[in-house]
Amino acid sequence: MIDSRQRSWSLHHSLLSPYLNIGLLHPREVLDAALARFDQGDVPIASAEGFVRQLIGWREYVNAMYWHQDSDYKERNGLEATNELLPVFDDASMTSMNCVASIVRDIDTRAWVHHIPRLMVLSNLALLTGTNPQAFLAWMRRRFIDAAEWVMVPNVIGMGVHADGGDMMTKPYAAGGAYIARMSTYCAPCPYNPKLRTGETACPFTTLYWDFLDRNEQTFAGNHRMAQQLAGLRRLSDLPEVRDRAAVVLEGLARGTV
Repeated sequence: MIDSRQRSWSLHHSLLSPYLNIGLLHPREVLDAALARFDQGDVPIASAEGFVRQLIGWREYVNAMYWHQDSDYKERNGLEATNELLPVFDDASMTSMNCVASIVRDIDTRAWVHHIPRLMVLSNLALLTGTNPQAFLAWMRRRFIDAAEWVMVPNVIGMGVHADGGDMMTKPYAAGGAYIARMSTYCAPCPYNPKLRTGETACPFTTLYWDFLDRNEQTFAGNHRMAQQLAGLRRLSDLPEVRDRAAVVLEGLARGTV
């Protein structure tokens, strides 16, 4: 849950990724320690299973993706995203979006936030705004303490901004403000309403989510995992207004005024 970090920034997270990603810790050491605690009855099976699955499942998949791909994988740009990196990524004061500003301030403090803010807020923002994948990758590598290349390249190019055309993940991880509202408490003090997609108080994530689907409808038309989302897009009666609001939001984000 995103709001875990608002009660305790490290809750439910081991904080081992900097050491694992550069080889100071071997996954076998961590696995043995976790299983030992489980055998002692200190850890419930659901927690142990989830931790082990991430350690030797997801990490191994990401590692395999990195080494399996050609050397030009990091340069891929399947959605032809060309916009410059938004100023808010390096200056939290350049947005009124509470979720984004809060997470950027956390990065300023610790050079780390956990996976869900990275994916469903930061990467989502880069994806929806059509930010150049290489510019966003360079930012992630510059700002995070655990940013080893083998981890960041597939996680950003493949999972975060869907720049590899679906080789790693079969659908883009795109979401509107409703997802962030369900998964966090960021929205309560925010001036933007996640339920609105048009108007001055509409959440930029909600507006840009529908605009992203609209811009890329033909690209995703053959993807069965996107059928429900595209069907929702076709039911919108205010799509012209969404497009207009999206243009305003994109310009405002580029100037640091949204």
